[in-house]
Amino acid sequence: MDRATVWQELIPSQKLSNYDINMGVPSSVSESERPTREKTLAKHLLEEGAFQCNNKYKQNRVLPSRYRKRLILKNGAVNSSVQHVAKRSQRYLQDIFITLVDIQWRWNLLIFAMGFILTWLGFAVVWWLINYAHGDFEHIGENDWEPCVHNIKSFTSAFLFSLETQHTIGYGYRMINEECPEAIFIMCIQSITGVMIQSFIVGMVFAKFSRPKKRQQTLVFSRNAIVSVRDGKMCLMFRVGDLRKSLIIGAHISAQLVRKKITAEGEVIPYFYSWIDIKCDQTNDNLLLIWPTICTHEINEGSPFYTMAAEDMMKDKFEIIVILEGTIESTGQSFQARSSYLPNEILWGHRFEQLVSYSKETGDYVVDYGKFNNTFEVETPLCSAKEYTEYRKVYSQCDASPQFSRTSSSLAKISWSHLEMESDYTHH
Repeated sequence: MDRATVWQELIPSQKLSNYDINMGVPSSVSESERPTREKTLAKHLLEEGAFQCNNKYKQNRVLPSRYRKRLILKNGAVNSSVQHVAKRSQRYLQDIFITLVDIQWRWNLLIFAMGFILTWLGFAVVWWLINYAHGDFEHIGENDWEPCVHNIKSFTSAFLFSLETQHTIGYGYRMINEECPEAIFIMCIQSITGVMIQSFIVGMVFAKFSRPKKRQQTLVFSRNAIVSVRDGKMCLMFRVGDLRKSLIIGAHISAQLVRKKITAEGEVIPYFYSWIDIKCDQTNDNLLLIWPTICTHEINEGSPFYTMAAEDMMKDKFEIIVILEGTIESTGQSFQARSSYLPNEILWGHRFEQLVSYSKETGDYVVDYGKFNNTFEVETPLCSAKEYTEYRKVYSQCDASPQFSRTSSSLAKISWSHLEMESDYTHH
């Protein structure tokens, strides 16, 4: 972009009618009056263009309800439900193991209890019918009669024998003999059934306890994301940390932007996903979570926030979903931790506090998680990253050109004095 175009965009058109765009001041101005006019032009550049600061940009903490709608909750849960699914129960029953792992514990305990009780009762009925068919109840107390199962005198005793058989308790009072082959067969079937039920329950409980989903509870994301200038570039940042000492193997961080989009054909996509480039310091998106790390998104030409000023970001509707993936070092299981940020959770003109210090007494690094979400205000322009980049380009061109040396000096003085007052206008 040439210099004329930059000045055209940064200064309102009605104020350019008497200005020479290439020179930046009126053509008829004498050399003695030129420094004064250059300062005036610089003031317009800062106030009307790149640094648009006004109290109306302040963000209200009382947010409308629409900003509270989110796809991913702060704890990583997905805020969605399904309706009108054909044969829903049948589909879930076909994947019974995963269904039992996903349901709540109270339903698991109810299913376990009902599974044992029903099998005990079912086989108790079978044992009672075997003795009844053999006529054992008609010869109770007769020493010369050989029953199928000794000492079953009622349904209650049949239930006790069923329980003892299924769990191989074997008290020794009630027992079968070779008189009834069907009784031997039923005993084998019940023993196998009891072992299968117990194995299924043990496997399900282990899977429920060892789910990688629980690893997310010790991975924390900062409550707010921030926007500030880092190395001369506007950046959106958030912090992620691991509360455990065991490291995450191959940790990878990524982010997606969810917002409304209208295609060239006029199709309205209410929830359109797009990737956001994330890096950590000078590395790529791979993390080594020794201590909390600040993840950065540089707001450049390829960023969806490139043309958003502070006011625009406050008014826009979108959701930034951040995803941390890796492998648990102790178990070797893969996991995924999630969180999200809404526009009202992005603090413009803030930085994160440092929370890592070195302890000379213990000889190790100390991480204070009490400061994990703490931020402080810094001098940050409220304009968009595009306008800020154009301002810096104009400033550098003026500084490099001899005829603009006085202008660049004025710009520097005004910009720094302006930024000192900026903290009164930054978002909280």
